[in-house]
Amino acid sequence: MTIAWPFDPSVDVGLVALAVGYTWFARRTNAPPSRSVFVAVGLLVVWLALETPLDTLADRYLESAHMAQHMLLMVVAPPLLLMGLSPSMAAFLLRLPLLRKLTEPVPALLAYAAAMIGWHLPPLFTLALTNPVVHVIEHVTFLGAGVVFWWPVIRSTRAHHRGRMDDPVVVLYLLAGMLPMMAVSLPLQFSRALFYPYYASAPRLVAPITPVIDQNIAGAVMMLMEMVATGFEAVIVTSRWLGEAVRADLEQHGQIDDRPEPVTW
Repeated sequence: MTIAWPFDPSVDVGLVALAVGYTWFARRTNAPPSRSVFVAVGLLVVWLALETPLDTLADRYLESAHMAQHMLLMVVAPPLLLMGLSPSMAAFLLRLPLLRKLTEPVPALLAYAAAMIGWHLPPLFTLALTNPVVHVIEHVTFLGAGVVFWWPVIRSTRAHHRGRMDDPVVVLYLLAGMLPMMAVSLPLQFSRALFYPYYASAPRLVAPITPVIDQNIAGAVMMLMEMVATGFEAVIVTSRWLGEAVRADLEQHGQIDDRPEPVTW
């Protein structure tokens, strides 16, 4: 059985438009060129999710592949794209009233929860699988919800935000963000009933992986991918918080010389 490579011109055109738009915006705001690497990797992740055989597997064969695709769009690509924004770029974008409101911590968390839980309800999930237009809307929603959720977390994007959270609160925010995923992934992992009948009639690529087992794997994939992404960011935030606390304490006791060190190569 051959797993075909998909081709969706709207995806390719959209990714190229985002790359061109970012390049223009970065030059206008004099953003450091190094930030473009994060955007390039983020766009690559979106391409891998939507324009490789993973998309074919997700649409025709495996629910587990579908959930991996969703998590790439929600928890992997968005933080990478946001790390490509400098603080000045983020401040410019926050002039948009709707974006400023949606990226406040509480609305961002609610939007993320609504997208995560809403699109995985059986009626909407099945509708997206059988209606190409709804499927595109679903993917755009996932990417947008991921961006607003990660906005208060990434340091460069929260720098000029009115609802800026301190690092300890960011860790709690990340933990709270795992709850919607668990509301979806735990039933998938442990239920013996099939939530999405669409996959009951899908061809079996590996005979022992029944639709129910595939569903259990799908739930585990969701949990693993979000835990890795969230845990990685939580470690970074916690390390930065503790490092700054130690430095502040040493400065208070006069044990740090603030004079710049000579440059060595």
